[in-house]
Amino acid sequence: MYLLLREFTRNFICNACNFVHIKTDIMSATAALNQEASVWGEYFSLNAWVLFAFSCVSYALVLHIQQKYVLTEQVYYNTLGEQLTIERIDAFIDKQNTWTWLRYFFIPVTLLFQTFLVSICLATGAILLDYKLKFSAIFGIVVKASVIYAIGKLVYMMVVQFMDIQTIEDLMKADVFSLLGWTGAENVPTWLQYPLSVVNVFELGFWLLLAGGMGYLLQKHWTRMINFVTVTYGVGLVVWVLLIVFLQLNLQ
Repeated sequence: MYLLLREFTRNFICNACNFVHIKTDIMSATAALNQEASVWGEYFSLNAWVLFAFSCVSYALVLHIQQKYVLTEQVYYNTLGEQLTIERIDAFIDKQNTWTWLRYFFIPVTLLFQTFLVSICLATGAILLDYKLKFSAIFGIVVKASVIYAIGKLVYMMVVQFMDIQTIEDLMKADVFSLLGWTGAENVPTWLQYPLSVVNVFELGFWLLLAGGMGYLLQKHWTRMINFVTVTYGVGLVVWVLLIVFLQLNLQ
């Protein structure tokens, strides 16, 4: 009787310890998940239009720095000197300066258009998978994820300031964050330059932010939304790249 009681007590204590350990592991995992969700929540709860304004200002700043301090007249002379006369290069530069304001105007228009296309891809996938999400919510997530591109442009322009840019080709080589910058534009066909430029660090960051944003909306772990982003936005991106390459080949 004593042996049975001792064996029962020992088994009870072991089971209780295992239960405590399992419960502790579950609580730790839940706490980690909640902490991660709070990080995504803090960012994706920010006002989308404020972040959109930040992106527009960032792109405008990059354009200003590029036009004033990077793409100088000497850079154009070095790049086009063997193809055009000095008079034609001067005319080209004057035309560039005349229409610079239009490029500033098209910054928000272009960003809205890009955001709309990406939102269409994600919304289509959400409808097919029966996710109950409003288009405005998806649009807001894309706006917030797109901030990574603006940050990327600022970082790229900072890197350029430390490089000796003599020609436009030098500016393309300075893009150390993309596959094109590593392969070199002069080493690949013209039609392949855009696809290689799309493969970059900030594009990867955009995918991760989209996954985090969709996970935030659907209350799912962001890693589970990677596949969703791949078969929606990823497919749309491939179609867009193929369209650009098709146009380049037919307009050459």
